[in-house]
Amino acid sequence: MITPRTVIGARFMKAGRMYFFETGGVNDVDLNEFVIVRTELGEDAARVAILPTDSPLVMIDPPLGTVVRRATGADLFTMNKHKRMEEDATRAAAEMVRARNLPVKILGADWQFDGSSLVFFFSSSERPDLSELNAALAAHFGTRIEFRKMGARDETKVMTGVGTCGRELCCSSWLDKFSNISIRMAKEQDLPLNQSKLTGVCGRLKCCLIYELETYQEVKGKLPKLGDTFHIPSCVSGSCGTSGCATTQGVNVVKESIVVGMVDGTRKVFSAAELDVSFADVPAHTKGVGTYGSDEVPRQERPTPVTPQDGAPRKRKRRRGRRRGGGGGGP
Repeated sequence: MITPRTVIGARFMKAGRMYFFETGGVNDVDLNEFVIVRTELGEDAARVAILPTDSPLVMIDPPLGTVVRRATGADLFTMNKHKRMEEDATRAAAEMVRARNLPVKILGADWQFDGSSLVFFFSSSERPDLSELNAALAAHFGTRIEFRKMGARDETKVMTGVGTCGRELCCSSWLDKFSNISIRMAKEQDLPLNQSKLTGVCGRLKCCLIYELETYQEVKGKLPKLGDTFHIPSCVSGSCGTSGCATTQGVNVVKESIVVGMVDGTRKVFSAAELDVSFADVPAHTKGVGTYGSDEVPRQERPTPVTPQDGAPRKRKRRRGRRRGGGGGGP
């Protein structure tokens, strides 16, 4: 029998991934309080997101480390000092990159709480050699240097910004993981396929396209579809004498209603309640991610293929089967 362990859920970043730590006897903590945790890389500061619990439902991943203590005033002072040092480190690294003419954009830096390492986040369209830059930064800061390359979405998450809704970007304020977003999600929600309106600050499809997807799938899956012919509830046992007295001409998912054309040429609006249609409660978007596989990620989510340069040799495709003229070549 497995003995349940009490763990705390915490994040290193504001909207970063959730990690779990063994409490180590530190149980008197509050939400959003900072604690000092010990991992394989050393001690670091994390913000509490899930209070101590032994429920197996929250322990999706094994514990990353152990909680050492609640953050003291001195720890908070050290964290603020590191925050200022990270800004200086970012500027210094950017200057070194410009001096070496490297195809790299420095996005930010992250000091380990105990000062044992310094991580630089960067983006690049190439695969540059950073060994010389690593040695120069290690000599300048006197600590171990790491580089982490980020994609377009992660770059926007680090840099933050404001979306078209006028609020802080979801990825930098609360969204801790990205989902596979497909253009089919916009089609299912009857959104205009305007590239400028469907793409976010990162240049990729907006993450919010998945938020209401399941609601649209639930409503549109139970209401009559466009072009369907059926009998309205008042038409008992086909008393109208036709195969269907109403044809669906429009579906309003928001109002949960449909517009139908009657056999007499009139148009009527029926709600889901009038059609005796009920819908299941749709929780937060947890199932919509699995609805679309990785093969349905839109083209703009994939890396652009490199076109061969003029004059470069092209690979010839080998034809399968026998050559024209038959014969296996044998006598």
